Amino acid sequence: MPQSPRLPYGSPTTLSGISENFALHSSLESFITARTLAFQKAHPHLADARSPIRAKVLNRDVAILSSYDHVQQILCNGTITSFVSSGQAYDELMAPFFPPPNLLLLDPPDHQKRKEVWLERMRSLDVNVRTAVRHCVCEHFGRIPSGSFVDLYESMKFLSWRILLSIFLQIETNGHGGDDASKVEVLHEDLLRGQFSLFPISISTPFWRSPRSTGLQARQQLQSILRSKVSRGKCPFAVGNSGEEQDIANHLLLFTSSLAAKSIASLLMAVLLDLFLFDEAGTSLSTKIISIANAKLRDDYVQSMMSEVERLSPPVVGIMRRATKDIVLNSRGETIPPTLVPNGWDLWLYFLGAGRDQAAFGENAEDFVPNRFLDAPASQQEGLAFGAGAKTCLGKDLIKRVVMAVVETCLEQAPNSKPTNGPMIELQSDGNELAAGVQGWLGWKPKVKPEDWARDMKQLPTQRPRKPIMVKVLHQLAT
Repeated sequence: MPQSPRLPYGSPTTLSGISENFALHSSLESFITARTLAFQKAHPHLADARSPIRAKVLNRDVAILSSYDHVQQILCNGTITSFVSSGQAYDELMAPFFPPPNLLLLDPPDHQKRKEVWLERMRSLDVNVRTAVRHCVCEHFGRIPSGSFVDLYESMKFLSWRILLSIFLQIETNGHGGDDASKVEVLHEDLLRGQFSLFPISISTPFWRSPRSTGLQARQQLQSILRSKVSRGKCPFAVGNSGEEQDIANHLLLFTSSLAAKSIASLLMAVLLDLFLFDEAGTSLSTKIISIANAKLRDDYVQSMMSEVERLSPPVVGIMRRATKDIVLNSRGETIPPTLVPNGWDLWLYFLGAGRDQAAFGENAEDFVPNRFLDAPASQQEGLAFGAGAKTCLGKDLIKRVVMAVVETCLEQAPNSKPTNGPMIELQSDGNELAAGVQGWLGWKPKVKPEDWARDMKQLPTQRPRKPIMVKVLHQLAT
């Protein structure tokens, strides 16, 4: 007999919400896992480990979803999708810093109309992306003395900024970015700190500014810079009228944001660690890939590896929606009741958990399997790094091309060398074993404890290790 829908597990109060704000900000994985374990202890007859969790954040009721099926229902089920809003969910967090019109804050049907326009604009970037990325990669690594050690995340963040500013604002790197690049980066960092501040109040005095106030001021300065770039033709998109100019400038604020740069850096870091440091039967993936003689098979293997990284290690751990009507989410099996998410509640779609859901990816869902998507059947589920459904990330194809171009450039053979001489750019371990939480993030070590995740990983605004991971850079590039 069907069971009546029930609210998500948990009954937080406004007072407990204060502590939950800090717990979520510290480690989403630890927060969710701890509550899942408490749920299983209170309800041992229910085997489902990914039941929705209730939280109280900034005095709002939140349903946190880490089931792949539940996330898909929200993003891809037409009926349910029409009852959720991204614009309302992000109104306080995003709208003041990334003002409309922009696709992130639009809901159907307006969203789809604007997205078609922007998909056409993004397709105009196809021709030049690989050349621009290859130039940035060779210049970036060429300035690092071969044999020296670097902080991999900081190095990838620097490279990501160079790539974004080169593609979208035609800012040449000049070795270390030049004044234009530095100014844009500093302003975007101020904006991001204001956006994610735990003190969400704008205060400005002659002696002190709150992070939010500083971030809003940075946004105004960035908008002025970007409008100037667009009006002078210093961006890749054609402008037909003043309305298009404002639309393009608003979206460039998103495309060149600190959040975008850090997201790409997070993804590149995970890809390069897997490529060069993951030990598969005594050899690195880079060595294995280079040994594949057939170019198509080699590219297919790299694509599969990248899809696996996106599944296990999404840069942004999740997204938000707000219920505009009561929503009922179907559950697994007859023993678990459906979940009721009331009108006005927020939904946090936790991509990291959903990407490791055994119901979608099998018993080895927590394991890094680089060939998982090689010759996969049409029924094979995909990761959620770029979302799903009508509001799939606009930059999905571009970011995939950027990461692919970085990998291809690293694995190219050095000029006048034999194929057996190895890649043109290579990373080696500094001899220290990666922390348990980092290995869990990469899928190298299953069943990592929640406290290890909290200790070793930062998850907001994007995922990265708390402590630097130093790698030795070897290359055959002119310095």
